[in-house]
Amino acid sequence: MKPLNLLTAEPADPTPDIGPRFRGGPFALFVAIFCAISAAGGGLVLWREGMHLWAGLSALLSSAAALWALWNLIGRFRGQAAAQRSHAVLTDVLGFDIICTCRDVAATVFFSPDSLAAGSATRVLFFFENYASRQRIVQFRFGPHAALGLDEAQTCSLLLAAGQAAVYVLPLAVASAAVPGEHDLPVTLRVESPTGAGLRLPVGRHHLHDLRTVHFAAPFTLGIASASPAPAAFPEKPRYVSLASLGEPAPRLELLASVLGTAPTAGITTHSAELS
Repeated sequence: MKPLNLLTAEPADPTPDIGPRFRGGPFALFVAIFCAISAAGGGLVLWREGMHLWAGLSALLSSAAALWALWNLIGRFRGQAAAQRSHAVLTDVLGFDIICTCRDVAATVFFSPDSLAAGSATRVLFFFENYASRQRIVQFRFGPHAALGLDEAQTCSLLLAAGQAAVYVLPLAVASAAVPGEHDLPVTLRVESPTGAGLRLPVGRHHLHDLRTVHFAAPFTLGIASASPAPAAFPEKPRYVSLASLGEPAPRLELLASVLGTAPTAGITTHSAELS
């Protein structure tokens, strides 16, 4: 069941799901073949003992396991043939140091700017990309952090199409009484597969470990507030923007530039996930 407050990126990504709902893989195929051989052997023993009914049920189970193994293998090959190569926006285009994925979703979180003063404004940038051939629901849980006005943890749920890359921009204001120093915003990433696991899309030379939950610590520095801080021209509301789609030949970095108010690759530095 999808969350009621599920957000969809703009512009919408119409990429359909492809590949099998269940990923299967070599281990699942081995289990199916093992079960088929075991059931066939057990059925033969039961037949010799005169237990014909149980022998028939064992043969039926063996046939079902063998057919499932064959269907899994055919579906996997068909899905791999139809799967397109990921744009790898986070790793190859923006140059982020991604060390793992969360159920096929790569992500990184950081502040822009990350050097702040009490009473100033900033933005938290959530970059993420789906390396699966079926859609994902990405859930970020962040906070609490008193200096950022987050008295309790908050959650945002975001829909990702197959192979889609996107950024969620969250504007925040620093409290006037915030204590200067080094700070971290705790962020937890969890991912759901509402339409099935699908297949892993080809992502160049990158081989990333896949985890069920990923924890980030997005750092920022608070300095002493100036006497008359300049107002920050940041968006008043959060924005969820699509950066790349499998249905398009190349990423659209101009959409990122429109959000940040910079040149397409300006102001982007390398960040990596911090696991806990």
